[in-house]
Amino acid sequence: MQYKIPQNVQVEDKIVGPLTLRQLIYAGIGGGITYVLYNYFGSRYYLGVWVVLPLSSAILTLMSIFFHPNGITFGKWCMLTVEYFLMPNKRTFVMGAGDTYALTLFAQKEKTVQTGPVETTKAERDHERLEKIGEISKLLDSYSHS
Repeated sequence: MQYKIPQNVQVEDKIVGPLTLRQLIYAGIGGGITYVLYNYFGSRYYLGVWVVLPLSSAILTLMSIFFHPNGITFGKWCMLTVEYFLMPNKRTFVMGAGDTYALTLFAQKEKTVQTGPVETTKAERDHERLEKIGEISKLLDSYSHS
């Protein structure tokens, strides 16, 4: 039997034109809020005052639907912008303030008593050294990505 395997499972389905279901929900909620603001302020204030709130609501709605810088949603982009301004931009070094870990790669192993002479070839020694270098690079990579 042959089964069709979905390929782009990360991509949301388009419902109406280029809009996904999430974008349609945002458009409905934002359009509703804009309409309520338009009706409420339009009947009570003159043009210069009541246009600001419905227009800003409409702009925020359109940005949340269509504005995706570098593939990031507008809400996440706003949160990252707030985090950027709240977090310190300059990092300072404080001696002993970092995470500590015990490096056991070069720890001395217990020596066993050998009854006879054991000869290791140059290839075996090189292989052991490469394994140790691989372990060191894995350790350094794990700390540089965290």
